[in-house]
This record gives sequence, structure tokens and C-alpha cells, in this order.
Amino acid sequence: MPSIEPSPPQPQAERRSLPRGPDGSSFVPGLVHELRNFAFGISGNLDAFDARFGQRPELARYATVMRGSVDRLNGFLEELADYGDPRELDWTDREPGLLFREAVELRRPRAEAEGASIVLELADPLPVIRVDEQNLVKALVRLLDLALGSPGGRPRVTLAAAAGRRQGQAAVLGQVDGARLELPDLDLSRLFEPFYFRTAGFSRLALPVARRVFERHGGSLRAERDPRGGTRFCFVLPALAEVP
Repeated sequence: MPSIEPSPPQPQAERRSLPRGPDGSSFVPGLVHELRNFAFGISGNLDAFDARFGQRPELARYATVMRGSVDRLNGFLEELADYGDPRELDWTDREPGLLFREAVELRRPRAEAEGASIVLELADPLPVIRVDEQNLVKALVRLLDLALGSPGGRPRVTLAAAAGRRQGQAAVLGQVDGARLELPDLDLSRLFEPFYFRTAGFSRLALPVARRVFERHGGSLRAERDPRGGTRFCFVLPALAEVP
């Protein structure tokens, strides 16, 4: 009886909701852990450098540059962990206006330090949504950071939200306005791809991670051209019921 050769395994299609393959289930968390150890060691040495040479202006400026690099590295590692190993969501039913206010207040000190203003515009009342509070606030903060830090960014950044409908269902419709992403050949259809957006000073995974958060809430996040110039980010969050 002739032998039958087994068929070679067929490659599986990529699934964005499951970013880690079965053979690398611990790769990203392990990588993040190791890199955080390096970052912690560098930060410790910078602390010692500041303690000894912090009063010498000709040396202190180098510490400032290195500290900024370490802070950006830590921010990237946080996003890499969220992108490569997303945790289970902790659901609760909330009126989202409180979460929008929290995100704005977290970034208000940065806006004031940069000579900008950050404004929250809510059309009350908003319907209740089912939400993971921590993840949604982090996603909103990342969008606000992008709007505040964009080259040529406006002095006013706005987070707005109102009750609406999506595909016949109650929803919260919102946008973050003020991000002037006026880059040559910028393709909005690719803006949420990992590492596509490479403007200096920004982490490379902020937008993909933010979009994933909205999608895990059953909503969406997209970018569109602002008629006044630049780009705005529009999001949808499904609501549990209509506003009374």
C-alpha cells in the first residue's frame, strides 16, 4: 500500500484580535520585561548623575536629554505591552462624561506647559455605555497627547462628544480635534498601522493601541481630514440604551 505524505501545514491568516502566535505566546511580555529592566537601570544611573552633577549647568543639560529619551522609551514599552499582550477588560456600566473629563484633566497640565488649551465639549446628557474605564481613558489620553504634540499643532485641542446613533442603535459619537498631521504623502488609510506614523517624539504604537481599545468596546476609531487643515480623530462607542 503506497504511503501518503502528510500535507504541509497551511499558514493561518493574521487575526488582529489575537496578536500573538501560539509559538510566541510569551515573547512580547518577556521582551517588555527585559527592556523595562534596562530602562530601570538607566534611570537609576541618571538619578545618581543628577545627585552628583545636577548643579552644573554644562552637564545638567545632558541629563535632561537622556531623561527625556528614557521617558519616551518607557512610554513605548507601555504601548508595546498593550499591543502585544492586551489584558482582559474589566467591564462596568458608566456615563462616559466622567471618563472624558478624567482624560482631559490628566493632560491639562501638559497643555498649559506648552501654552495650549484643552477643552471638553459634552452635549449632555450622554447615554450609559459598557466600558473598561482604565483602557478607555488611556486611549483618549493617547489621542490628546497626539493632538497636543503634533508639529504645527493648534493652541486649542478639543475633545467633544454627544449622543447619537450608529446603524440604528444608540451610541456616543465623539472626536478629538486639533491634531495637525500635515505630513507629506500621509495616507489616512494606513495611519493606524503599527510603525507607519513616525513623527519624531511620538511612540509608534499609540494609534493602533487606541483603535484596538475602541474596537474591543464594540465601537470604532478613524481619522479624517479637518476642513480647517490637519486631521481629526472620530470615535464611536455603543450605548446600552437611548438617553431618556
